[in-house]
Amino acid sequence: MSKKNFVLFLALCFLVSRGIRSQELRFHGKFSNTTYSYETDKVHTRLYQTIRFSAEKPNWNKLALIGSFRALTDLNETIDDDLRYKFYQLNLQVQDILGHLDFVAGRFFLHPGTVLGAVDGMQLDVHLTHKIAWKVYGGVESHFNRSIKIYESQDGWVAGSLFEWEKLLSNTFQLLYLQKTDDEETYWQITGLNIVNTQIPHTQLKIQSHYDLKNSRFHKLLFNARYSLGTKLFLAYGYKNQYPQVYSNSFFTIFEIDPYQKHSIDLLYNLTNSIFASGTYQLIQLDDETANQVIISLGNNSGNIGLIYESGYGGDHIGAMVDYAYWVTKNLCASAYVDYSHYRTQEIYEYENQLANALRMSYRFNKRWLIDLEYQWLTNRFQESDSRILNHIHLSW
Repeated sequence: MSKKNFVLFLALCFLVSRGIRSQELRFHGKFSNTTYSYETDKVHTRLYQTIRFSAEKPNWNKLALIGSFRALTDLNETIDDDLRYKFYQLNLQVQDILGHLDFVAGRFFLHPGTVLGAVDGMQLDVHLTHKIAWKVYGGVESHFNRSIKIYESQDGWVAGSLFEWEKLLSNTFQLLYLQKTDDEETYWQITGLNIVNTQIPHTQLKIQSHYDLKNSRFHKLLFNARYSLGTKLFLAYGYKNQYPQVYSNSFFTIFEIDPYQKHSIDLLYNLTNSIFASGTYQLIQLDDETANQVIISLGNNSGNIGLIYESGYGGDHIGAMVDYAYWVTKNLCASAYVDYSHYRTQEIYEYENQLANALRMSYRFNKRWLIDLEYQWLTNRFQESDSRILNHIHLSW
């Protein structure tokens, strides 16, 4: 889609929103304009426009059109169209067909029991009972650049199915199959089982086991346990073993791909109704290396202050961070963020210091209009001062 056609499309969306009452449609959405100024070897000023909307007929509440787009202009240099325009989603949704079917066609986000992403295709959900559902889907991955075009099947064809049974002996079961194919071969055939169990009081258990039939290996193993003691104490333990999701045409296929293992322990304790303390420990294991991370913080509804410590394969790091917001008036909010890091990437290097800061003012004129102004600056060994200014204007309807 050319720049002229994209601008015409945005104008059409605006005109449709203006005439929506006469057409007896429900049209909800949000339009944002962001100005971003920064300096590298020269000054850059970038303009971002994003629009998200949903349209439905009041008497046809089973039918909806969903869209999300972004345009970018750099006032100081020319940008390729693939970077200028982002086409996140545009799909037609029909729900509750004959009381049992949901249908989606277009570009939409898909999470069929495992992480996938955006797809140009179709999905059909069949609700066999109020507890049992079956999903089938197929299409072409729209990739990370989200270009305004329909990708061809050889770019990455995806097809699969998901069977789900809820509330079976306090469990939710999911059986899944996912296949990815390019113009040369099938490079993923993943089958798996997901279980969520709530049978133990105050406890939720989650298990995911996904096996790649094509490559004869486990693609993902996940275990997560969460425990709550009233409203005061929350504990969680997690384990994850996964192969990196590398595409067949990726540069990284030249490397030998090995899985990683991650253990995590999380704790949150409510000291009062408005103040909480939290802590996280993570251990990442590779074949011959390990990395550790510890985060502790104290916060309330307005923000938090925290400390971070990292060691091992990822380097050594000690840091502190503060994130706080204060409502000056009912409509005006001021917020600040400070992040200090004392780090080194390897033991042979000296420690370096980095300080990152941000100040923001937000003012809400009414329920439709909101404006933000943010100033960011960074200091480290590469830059004595790296600063930028952002301005956001939001219109919701």
